[in-house]
Amino acid sequence: MGFIGYLRDGDVVRIFLECTDHDYSYAVDVAFQPKLELRGVTDVLSLKKFYKLVNSLEERAREHGREWQRVFESPESLIEHLAWTRNAREFDAGNAPRSR
Repeated sequence: MGFIGYLRDGDVVRIFLECTDHDYSYAVDVAFQPKLELRGVTDVLSLKKFYKLVNSLEERAREHGREWQRVFESPESLIEHLAWTRNAREFDAGNAPRSR
C-alpha cells in the first residue's frame, strides 16, 4: 500500500504522492513565499490526487477542532496537518524517495 511523503526545505513543503519505500509517482511543491504557490501539478491525474490529499488534510483539521483554511496558512501548519494523516511519513533530504 502506498503512502504520502513530505519534506520541508525552508518555505517550501514538497509532498510526494503515491510513495513506496523507494519511489513516488508525483511531487507537488507548496511554496509559501512571497505568496502561496503550487508547483508540480502538471496534469489532470496529479491535480486529482493532490485535490484528494487537500480534502483529507481539511478533514484532519476539522477532527482537531481547527478551521480548514489553516491547513495552508504556513509551512508549519501544513507539516502539522500532514503529521496527523495516518498514511503520511516525513522524510529528510537523505532519505527522500526517487521519481518513478
